[in-house]
This record gives sequence, C-alpha cells and structure tokens, in this order.
Amino acid sequence: MLRKRIALVTACGNKKEETPQEAGKLYKSARVRHLYRRSKELNLPLFIISAKYGLVSADEVIEPYNAVMTENKCKELKEKILSKLKDFDVIIYYRGGARKTYLDCISEVAKELGKELIVFGYGNMGDIGKLKSILESLC
Repeated sequence: MLRKRIALVTACGNKKEETPQEAGKLYKSARVRHLYRRSKELNLPLFIISAKYGLVSADEVIEPYNAVMTENKCKELKEKILSKLKDFDVIIYYRGGARKTYLDCISEVAKELGKELIVFGYGNMGDIGKLKSILESLC
C-alpha cells in the first residue's frame, strides 16, 4: 500500500515580523511556530492559509501584510489553494483558535477536491499534542 500524502494546514496569524521571512517564522503566533517546528521533526509539509497569499508553504519567504480571511477573500484565493492541495490525499487542519472563516475556507476546498479533512484543536493551542497520534492513525 502506498503511503498517504498528508498536508498539515493552519491559519495565518495577526502579528507578524516586520521583514520578509519564511512563512513559518513570519507569523509570531505560537500556534504557527509550534506547528512549523513539529512539521520539520515529522517531515510533514506545513501550509498556512493566508488572507493575502492563499496557501503558502511554511518554507516560502513572504512579505508581511495586514489582511483577514473573509468569505469573499476565500472565493478570490480558492484556485491558489486548490492547486497547492490537489496532490495530497489527506489534509490535517489545526484550528487552534483561528477564526471560523479559515476553517470554512479549507473545508470548502477539501470538499471540492474530494480530500479527507481532519480538523483538530481549539482555542489557546488546545489539543496541539494530538498531531502525532492523528498521523499514526493514518498509517
């Protein structure tokens, strides 16, 4: 059996560094930074839903910006998000207190692509430690 191709996704954060950085380091959010470190440890691609860029790899260097995801913004960015996730089998989305519009956006994309979507986490980084057990359940 082939190994499932898994993408880890989370929402961007409001507070950012002031200079261009890898997306995983640009956002000052403890959620983003923790997932960035864990994705490296687990050799798992991390993507961040950005209200400006659509979906960015955590390793991609991007400029700081000020934008928040809305329903219209999701529609505008949907093609960019779809194209980056089309080759994955499973999308794991860590919510961790992010606005519901980010969850709505990734849910819509996963449904359109026919991909399995696993959502976990709640405010203040709740359940962040469950990532490894979720990954193990997919093997």
